[in-house]
Amino acid sequence: MRKARRRDRRRELYYITGIENLESILRSGILSRDEVEKLGLNFIDIADEGIVEKRRKKGLSKYANLYVYPRNAMMYRLSKKRKNKLLVIGVDATVSERSGSKVSIGNAASDYSILLDSGDVYLTKLFEKVRDIRDWYSSEAIINIKPFIKKSKLPFPSVEYLFPKTFLQSEVLIPKRVPKKYIRAIYVPNEDMKKKVLRMVGKLPKGIEIIVDPDLFFEPRRKVEIYPNLYIVEGDMFDSEMQTLTISVNTVGVMGKGLASRFKYMYPAAFLVYQNIVKRKILRPGRPYLYKPESLNGERWFLFFPTKRHWKEKSNLKMICEGLKWFLKFYRREGVKSIAFPALGCGLGGLKWEQVGPVMVNYLKNASIPVEVYVPINDLKDEYFEREFYERRVKGCEDIFSTLQR
Repeated sequence: MRKARRRDRRRELYYITGIENLESILRSGILSRDEVEKLGLNFIDIADEGIVEKRRKKGLSKYANLYVYPRNAMMYRLSKKRKNKLLVIGVDATVSERSGSKVSIGNAASDYSILLDSGDVYLTKLFEKVRDIRDWYSSEAIINIKPFIKKSKLPFPSVEYLFPKTFLQSEVLIPKRVPKKYIRAIYVPNEDMKKKVLRMVGKLPKGIEIIVDPDLFFEPRRKVEIYPNLYIVEGDMFDSEMQTLTISVNTVGVMGKGLASRFKYMYPAAFLVYQNIVKRKILRPGRPYLYKPESLNGERWFLFFPTKRHWKEKSNLKMICEGLKWFLKFYRREGVKSIAFPALGCGLGGLKWEQVGPVMVNYLKNASIPVEVYVPINDLKDEYFEREFYERRVKGCEDIFSTLQR
């Protein structure tokens, strides 16, 4: 899959919609719900009915709503319900200068968000902060919204902080419609959707381009099957649809940085389980622990995989090998149906993918279930997605140790 083109998103706002609405949008612009009803257009509303009604009662249906950034909770929910049926329309951010435009710091439908005139908000600061948050499970528990407001006194002084999930859905509201002259891009999750759009609309209006960006839709940027059932993936492992997620851990119970830190805030109950199995010395080097939360009804399991003893140490390749052997021995008995692995021991762990990748691949290719292996995003190379890269290097831990001892 070709990599997504990077745009200067400081100058864009975004509208999430279904592909069924694209022709209407290119013809008439992005309309408010009131305008859609007034004109009697055949427009497919993708939002939940309850949310639509709540926005109507708050007087928001007279605005066309644009997100500061679309990789938010709404997109996550819709991406699961309407896979390969969603588009994101990129809009020139200068549309916010139109008379009567509003800015909602936080989801406009939320009772805790602040709605202001666009001129009363430091938009550049707001854009940068929203787009700096990777997900709404942040170690930053709450966000102070005062730095984004030009007035010294908030309209509702009791609401000065928002949770990341609400803050990520900040909006710019444009009265009646966003004229089509402001549309700059159509974002799609994959090449197939791009072809579908082109078949539907034919020649695009001047100044509009189609951009493939799977990450906006919570999909991997690249996913290549290099052995049957074994996939090398570029993307966010926490977006994986595999039944089991593997979490690199130490054996002293600390999750301070990297993926482990994100996991701690995304799944706090599972983090407590991790600390408990460390305290009881159940988690040991070479002996991962499979956690099957009852509260998730078996939909998401976690494999705590030790790559080092102490968090201050570098990751241990031998420990990783022993853990992989354990997994291959027990995954069937434990009922693992599919699993995602990070680049074990890489990044903060200090190991290189050239060391770890061939080991992981040559063990995990023997599993009879779907396995995703997520490569490090730093210093990413195209050869990581080729079987030859793994086959021309050492094929197991024993080979690595004998090489290192020479």
